[in-house]
Amino acid sequence: MTIVEDFIPADRRNRPGNPIRGPEYITVHDTGNPRPGANAAAHGAYLRGAAADVPASWHFTVDDTEIRQHIPLDEIAWHAGDGANGPGNTSSLAIEICENSDGDRARAEKNAIWLIAYLLKRFGLGIDRVVPHKRWNGKNCPHLLLPRWDEFIADVRVRLIEFLTPIMGEAVASLPQAREWLRQRAPDWVLMADLYWSIAPKYDVRPDVALAQAAKETGFFRFGGLVKPEQNNFCGLAATGVASDGNTPLRGADSSRVRFEAGVHGAIFADRATGVEAHVQHLYAYATTKPLPENTTLYSPRFALVRRGSAQYVELLGAAENPAGAGWAYPGVDYGKSIVRDYLQPMIDTRPAGIDWQARALAAEGKIERIRAIIEA
Repeated sequence: MTIVEDFIPADRRNRPGNPIRGPEYITVHDTGNPRPGANAAAHGAYLRGAAADVPASWHFTVDDTEIRQHIPLDEIAWHAGDGANGPGNTSSLAIEICENSDGDRARAEKNAIWLIAYLLKRFGLGIDRVVPHKRWNGKNCPHLLLPRWDEFIADVRVRLIEFLTPIMGEAVASLPQAREWLRQRAPDWVLMADLYWSIAPKYDVRPDVALAQAAKETGFFRFGGLVKPEQNNFCGLAATGVASDGNTPLRGADSSRVRFEAGVHGAIFADRATGVEAHVQHLYAYATTKPLPENTTLYSPRFALVRRGSAQYVELLGAAENPAGAGWAYPGVDYGKSIVRDYLQPMIDTRPAGIDWQARALAAEGKIERIRAIIEA
């Protein structure tokens, strides 16, 4: 879907310009306007005209053919009916779904579901942060959706999968980006990027995802928790909060490369490469039910304990946010989202010196054009 900018002019009363808090919620409304022609464009004209004196406003109007945005996402709108300082107005993005009689309401709802999933992903919000207008002031709105609200939210949950971050596949960040990202935050550990990029592709695990998780688990390799640097344990494997008694089972992991010691929290790996491979194997266990690739040796002593294939996406690594109730972290609230938001996305956004990013973008566009020409030939 394309979002069309149809902004209320900045000097209007219904665009106060105050910064939004968060945003922390997404509020869903029905327009309450069944008249023919009352589509997204018509509501945009209303917001730019008569609504300025009400004042009333919202961030998006969705109909069966388009999505129109009326207010920037970092500004509040007057939509919740809970006052100038109410949490509905000050902390939520507002979506109005059209119900014009000459439109396709089912299609409009599908477009709204897409938009909600997109916004949840963009702002790292949980599905519980999608609320009806009724939440804020008791109004029977969205009146068409309230009788089947749970079904609507279930559809959002399914759609959200399209916007989640896969653990397996090709990296989005490049190796130079990963190196520069570490150079700015953990300069003594820059070569960890090379290790992840050399090992993770053997398992079809994204090296940028694995490195982002390692940075979260170790505090950018400062190791301020239970696990110490000399353990070469970059993801807290077997660090359960109880120190080993020295007899912790290896469960098939190579005893020449992996061990436990009495009084030490978590597994100890022979070197950094082994620790990285154990980490990648553990992510692989969550992301797929496939056996380990040929000619690989098991290094993760917890591999056999994983509910295989239970978290194909980074955001589902926290058990609290995984529909299967399984996960890397327990309870894991915001765990996977934090990996993406606080570590992976900044890595992807890093721009190393010496690379012509505009030329790279143009080259990518050229590839797209060549592919299109081949398809259309």
